[in-house]
Amino acid sequence: MVRGVFKRRLLFLCVTHTLLHIYTALPFALLPILINEYGLSIFAASIVVSIPGIFSLVFSIPSGLLADRLGHTKILSFSLFLQVFAGSLILLFPNLETVVLSFSLTALASTFYHPPALSATSNISPPEFLSRGLAFHGASGTFGISLGPITLGLVLFWLEWRYAYVIWIVPILAVAITAFLVKMDEPFHEDQTKSKGDTLTTLKDVFSFTFLSFLLLVLFGSAASGTISTYITTFLTDSKGLEAGSASIIFGFSSLISLLSVVLGGYSGDKLGWKRSYTVIISVTTIALLCMSLSTVVFMAVLFYLVYAFFDIMTMPITGSLVAKIIPQKSRGTGYSVYFFPGNLIGIAIPIILGTLIDFYEIWIIFPIAIAFYIVVLIITQILKLQ
Repeated sequence: MVRGVFKRRLLFLCVTHTLLHIYTALPFALLPILINEYGLSIFAASIVVSIPGIFSLVFSIPSGLLADRLGHTKILSFSLFLQVFAGSLILLFPNLETVVLSFSLTALASTFYHPPALSATSNISPPEFLSRGLAFHGASGTFGISLGPITLGLVLFWLEWRYAYVIWIVPILAVAITAFLVKMDEPFHEDQTKSKGDTLTTLKDVFSFTFLSFLLLVLFGSAASGTISTYITTFLTDSKGLEAGSASIIFGFSSLISLLSVVLGGYSGDKLGWKRSYTVIISVTTIALLCMSLSTVVFMAVLFYLVYAFFDIMTMPITGSLVAKIIPQKSRGTGYSVYFFPGNLIGIAIPIILGTLIDFYEIWIIFPIAIAFYIVVLIITQILKLQ
């Protein structure tokens, strides 16, 4: 019976993760369209996609503290209601200010969602299934990320881009209401680090030397992947001559094929250990990115990009499981919120910095920068001492 309840809870968490992420990649897929529609420079467009990161950064720590104190269910539901509001604004008020606000609400929804969702997933997963449980949850989010740009690419054949948001409002609303009623707060497996009467998060629980060292790895990994994901559709349209709709579909398809890779990443983390898995994954990712940068034929560039995307996402369940192993169960909401802090910080800084560099050196500059970040990740991986 416990196994059946675990499967149902994990399935529901996966559904919420899919719908939560449908809007996530749309701002990046929309960059070429926003540049044309509002007459923006690449630097101005970079500012537009950076502003939402400020909201994520400000609320990243509070979101985890709220998850630890209020429970998972309420915060999960709240984040999905924010998505509904963001999608509604896009159609009702067609101006750039509202677009930025909607992007920001989407980022805020993701910020509030992940600490309780990842904490709930790790709590209900058996210890020997931890990386795989987080992998299935991560794969569902990857599926959602792919649906957004693919929806946009299809919508552009018949309607304006805003309808890519509108058609998902009803499904997200339905699950948001359901999420408020489902209970996700009771763990099935008692954490060995939890003691009786010890229920409040302390700074010592989270800000240990081990965890801070781990965050350095996350910081450079986020910088590397963010460098490519922010500007890949712009690269494909400006440098390779693809239409915006086609570039968006390729961007979405890269997440779709990564569904399998997320699960493979979880299995490799459980079976091979995090360090060995990370070393192989990042090495292949870097080589694929180098080959993509050197490709002169559109087909080969797209092929190497898909290989890159397939392997890059494999690290997600591994890093997610490391958080659960380092942070005590009672503090995991806060731990996961801190875990996302480097990515939120990078989400603000990288688009602005790269926008400036692209104006000087053109779009190709994203490749040597991303490769350099991945090399740093490889070095840190060999130095870190984590179980």
